[in-house]
Amino acid sequence: MSKKSRRKDGGQPTQPAAFADSPRKNLPKGSGALIASVDNDITIPFFSGILQHADDTLIQQGGGKGLKIYDEIERDTHAAAMLAKRKKTLVARAWEVEPGGERPIDKEAAELVEECFNELPFDKICEDFLDGTLKGFAVGESVWKRDGRLIKPERIVAHEQRRFVFGRDWKLRLLTWSDMAEGIKLPERKFIVHRFGVKGNNPYGLGIGSRLFWPVLFKREGITFWLHFLEKFAGPTLVGKTPYGTLTEEQTKLMNTLLKARTASAITVPIGTDVEFLEASRSGSVNYQDFLAYWDRQISISTTGETLTTQVDKSGSRALGDVHHEMLDLLVDSDGDLLSETLRDQVIRWIVEYNIPGAALPHVWRIRPKNEKAEAETRTTKAKAAKETNKAIREVVSQAASFEDDDVAREYIVSFDVTDQLSDETIDALVASRHSFGSSSDPDAFEIDDDDQQNPAFSANRLKKKR
Repeated sequence: MSKKSRRKDGGQPTQPAAFADSPRKNLPKGSGALIASVDNDITIPFFSGILQHADDTLIQQGGGKGLKIYDEIERDTHAAAMLAKRKKTLVARAWEVEPGGERPIDKEAAELVEECFNELPFDKICEDFLDGTLKGFAVGESVWKRDGRLIKPERIVAHEQRRFVFGRDWKLRLLTWSDMAEGIKLPERKFIVHRFGVKGNNPYGLGIGSRLFWPVLFKREGITFWLHFLEKFAGPTLVGKTPYGTLTEEQTKLMNTLLKARTASAITVPIGTDVEFLEASRSGSVNYQDFLAYWDRQISISTTGETLTTQVDKSGSRALGDVHHEMLDLLVDSDGDLLSETLRDQVIRWIVEYNIPGAALPHVWRIRPKNEKAEAETRTTKAKAAKETNKAIREVVSQAASFEDDDVAREYIVSFDVTDQLSDETIDALVASRHSFGSSSDPDAFEIDDDDQQNPAFSANRLKKKR
């Protein structure tokens, strides 16, 4: 309830009896089941019991290569750098394991998971799973070992995505030489699947490779044209003129001589042969570098959300750099949350179920580094806001001193938004001391702590006079 309509003797409004006495309703039929399931999904083509990719780029351009076309994206130096930047930013962060509950068994499970991850090359494993950001999903195989009474993952091996397909139950299947169509069924608690960009009933996910394919392709074609352009206009074309009736063998010999002239400082030609340099001429401006820079910007935007390295002039922009860094942090935070859920729902669950059944599943998080500058600016802004709020409250209470009746003075004070965060006890104290506010010649004679404004339950004795 708003403080504006609250009176000293007022109470909280009671809920209508119709709501309190309403009978419990049963769930409608089918509410507990998924109706729009993979079995009736018209957007997924079915050729067998295996689900197919829903990535249009992969379907149209993949041919027989499949996901291999996305490996070629990383052959582009700029695309590879941007993808590595996104991965390394996350992996460079420290990680911690948080218990899933407060019981001793929950804390024991968290300690065991942390011990297991410390024994593994955890950062390398996370980086392998982040390959799903490009291709839509990534697969890792856990090799288990027995350590005394405990069962732990000895290593987690990353596998090529093209070796796997998904059934209608979303379970992973391995393609083998004996079964290249539907693959073989895999054991439980063995293979870890990390997905990115999952939409609807598509277990393959949708990676950013679907968007990066075209900028990289157009950039590669542009470089081909640029090389041809340089070959055409960087050096003159040699033209050899021979008299009529020259034998074909002599013409061929002259052509070979002219071809050698590209790297030679001197050549010899028969008497009567005329050799000229033909300079290529063009008008207008043709700049392939701008064309390639455009596609580099598109790659940067799709991968890290920033274009600072290719779009801003040499003077740079600190403000733009802060915005780009914040955007990269948001993307990395999202990647980290997805990966944390993957690890918790699969490998962490398996470790706990093998060793401490019944314990709450712990979480593993990548810690985002603190932005000291932003925190300092936030504290400064809050301090300024608190000072202005205190000034406004003093002015309101000073005006309320002109009312003799306490109820009228209270109604006047609570009619302003600046008192919305104050408790009833504090407003009572303001009403009682309003005449002191009104008679004080010092506008800063009274203050209300910032903590008090944020805590509506603080005691009235926190209202104090400055000394």
